Amino acid sequence: GAEVALAALRFGADEAAVERHIRLERDLFPVAVRRREYNPLVKGAFGVASIGPMERTCLEIARAERVAAFRRTRVSRARRSVRESDGLLELIEECRLRGWRLVPSTLWSAVVRAVGDVDSGLRDELGINRDPDHVADVLFSAQEVLLARVRQAEQPALAPIIPLFRDTPRAAAAQ
Repeated sequence: GAEVALAALRFGADEAAVERHIRLERDLFPVAVRRREYNPLVKGAFGVASIGPMERTCLEIARAERVAAFRRTRVSRARRSVRESDGLLELIEECRLRGWRLVPSTLWSAVVRAVGDVDSGLRDELGINRDPDHVADVLFSAQEVLLARVRQAEQPALAPIIPLFRDTPRAAAAQ
């Protein structure tokens, strides 16, 4: 009644169109979405109050899952390099199974970059020989270095001691 007439005046539409819009909005949108409050605090309060405890729990679980999906997993650089070299070794093994005499250039450039990040000596040992057996041997050597780094990084270590006072001549004379 009065709501429809007021909305029709406000939006410059006829009352029948406003009634159709309100009916459609009621049918399509749940109670929590239908409330239109301009203050976000009031909107949040109405949204939570108008749903039941089960629906609220489902919404909280869905929100937690969305947040967890974008949470960055913490993997050390050395561990990530080991995983990358594992993937490269799988691809090189595939080259062996197919009987290819040379590693493809895209795979070769990835191997050179990965081995070069580990040790420049291993990169020199890799040379220009693109034979899958040679490339796999060099990658295994690189993995050996990487696994030693992972083992060293995972060992517990003491925190560095930060001196609070500098050694001044006066402090040294007082001792």
